[in-house]
Amino acid sequence: MSERLNGCDERREFFRIDDEVVMEYRLVQADQVTAVRERLADRVPDGFTVAATFQTNSRTMNRMLQGFSASNPDLSRYLRMMDQKLNHLARLFVMSEMQADEQQRVIVNLSAGGMTFPSRQELSPGQLLEMRFAMVPDMLGILCVAKVVYCQRTAVGAGEHPWKIAVEYEVIRESDRDLLCSHIMQRETELRRLAREEQDSAQD
Repeated sequence: MSERLNGCDERREFFRIDDEVVMEYRLVQADQVTAVRERLADRVPDGFTVAATFQTNSRTMNRMLQGFSASNPDLSRYLRMMDQKLNHLARLFVMSEMQADEQQRVIVNLSAGGMTFPSRQELSPGQLLEMRFAMVPDMLGILCVAKVVYCQRTAVGAGEHPWKIAVEYEVIRESDRDLLCSHIMQRETELRRLAREEQDSAQD
């Protein structure tokens, strides 16, 4: 495993953010988990996981392009443009798969090891969920199996989502976990920057 992945693994339980995702899930039995494993192991990505797969490939591609960008800048620029177009197309596939709309957007507490999210239904600790979620606005589709850690009743007035569910990822691609870790750290950096700008504006 690379140093970058090791760093992500060490921090995944410590870096948590409140973030917006498009999400759906369904209960699965233990014998159904194998089908999800096989789907994730398939080298041919499907319409939902293709954006995350492309994003991981783009990182490898960018490192390769750095090696000859100085000697052949036009080819390097062309390949980067093609890569961007493919990534945009892949995100459209994710949106189509999810039929993304405002109803599916929820605020979750997100980490690379699990998440907490509001739910319409009560779940029991130990239950397994097949989860599909995409981070906004990048729309990188993550498919995983997660185990319910706890389910708590939220405060009165929670509306359509009276339950707070915490899960840990049980089956997830390491490349997707790495994408989650990077997203969380980038988002945290962005939030800190916005907080500094607001503080500077208040002082002016």
